[in-house]
Amino acid sequence: MTSEIESKRQDIDVETSCVEDADRKPTTAYALQPKDEKAFARSGLERRLLWKQDLLILPLLALIYFVTFLDRNSFGNGRLLGLQKELRFSNADYSHAAQYFFIGYTICMFPGSIFMRWSPPQWLLGGACIAFGTILCGMSASKNYGTVVATRILIGCAQSFTQNSGVYNSFWYSRREVATRGALIFSTATLSGAFSGLIAYAIGKDLAHSDRSPWSWLFLIEGVIAIFVGVVVIILLPPFPDRMKNGKNWLFTKDEINLALQRTSSWNTTGSKIHWPQVLDCLKDPKTYAFAMFNATSGLCLSSLGIFLPTFIHDFGFSTLDAQLFSVIPYGCAFCCMLIVCYVSDRINWKGPFIMLGFTVNAIGYAMLLGVKSTAAKIVACCFITSGMYPAVVLFLTWLTINTGGFTKRATTWAIAEIFGQLFSIMGANIYDDGPRYVKGHATAMSFSFLSVLIAAVLMVVFRRSNKKRDEILEDYARRGEVHPHMNRTLEEEKDFHINFRYTL
Repeated sequence: MTSEIESKRQDIDVETSCVEDADRKPTTAYALQPKDEKAFARSGLERRLLWKQDLLILPLLALIYFVTFLDRNSFGNGRLLGLQKELRFSNADYSHAAQYFFIGYTICMFPGSIFMRWSPPQWLLGGACIAFGTILCGMSASKNYGTVVATRILIGCAQSFTQNSGVYNSFWYSRREVATRGALIFSTATLSGAFSGLIAYAIGKDLAHSDRSPWSWLFLIEGVIAIFVGVVVIILLPPFPDRMKNGKNWLFTKDEINLALQRTSSWNTTGSKIHWPQVLDCLKDPKTYAFAMFNATSGLCLSSLGIFLPTFIHDFGFSTLDAQLFSVIPYGCAFCCMLIVCYVSDRINWKGPFIMLGFTVNAIGYAMLLGVKSTAAKIVACCFITSGMYPAVVLFLTWLTINTGGFTKRATTWAIAEIFGQLFSIMGANIYDDGPRYVKGHATAMSFSFLSVLIAAVLMVVFRRSNKKRDEILEDYARRGEVHPHMNRTLEEEKDFHINFRYTL
């Protein structure tokens, strides 16, 4: 009986994965069980397609993440380069100025996700980079608190439109490929932390006595980099494969585009558009809030690291310049761990256990900062925090994407998770006000990390039971010689509640 069911499922997949190329009508698509998604030998066409995607799409999305996180980290580096002192901010003023970024980000996150299918992605993503880069250059000329606050809000609004690579990637990569690709993209966030520290170190060393303040040089240089990246993205980033005119573009052939649509048919419907009822489906789904809590933890931890890591290291006993330099070490560790963990996760097609591991390591790092006194041990603790958090961020965003069916539901789930992340990022910018030990901040971050471990464990149980229940339902229909009603409906109609959709654990 099981073999009969599997045979029927394979027949359905072959039949429905075909792309109606002539008029681009939506096709019926069904997600396979994770166990069915084996790494078959790839054809020459598929290998060429993947090489082109990896050599064009991934570097461009990585550059977007690089410049966005370069800006986020620069505000923490700017503090040590004299921004707070020159503009006469109190510690509270500086924390408040940092958190206004997240207000702008939260306001525009939902439109940024939904508009991905209304506006060509190259214009949406590239234009956002140009916008926040221009505003960052303007912030370099700030003379008072009000100007800094206004520019931080506008930068947050612009950056919210750049954080949708997962939604874009879901139209190019299969479910078993997105974690590794996500790690390659998000790894630039860790590199940007290291790079920002190096830029700040060089500016503080070589431009400290120029006519322009060092912090102003930092914002100006990083703003120009963002503008350049935005122009490159507009020129080179391809549109969605099902939105290409005549089924091809300057790099991809018609056959390659058709294959890209076939490969992603297990979690997309070709020609899918915005369906507003899916927004309500998302709001009623408990999984939405579980994923949102993951991002709340990551937002709290990543925002505090971006803003305060140089300050933490300075409080360990290092000079201002050395603190900029030593902030490179935790980000370097995160970069290596993220690539390794996400690659292994894709190979064995498990996400939940690695997410639990990442949040656990992150919590251990905060516990060490609360308990140890040695400077070397504190640096190691910072490495634990970054090495646990960054892989967990990539994996839970991947988990969200591959376990959510329907474009609008996926985009809305992503947006809600990002909104939660930014709201808790505001918390992260305010709880570190009791230095030099920062007991309140470290304890809060540690508690949320352990909460995320528990949520991941619960989700794994729920996903496993749901997959088993759907198998049993199909077996029951097969015994009765009947066809389940979902067999003639698409993922856009049934979302991840489709009888053939299987969650990845």
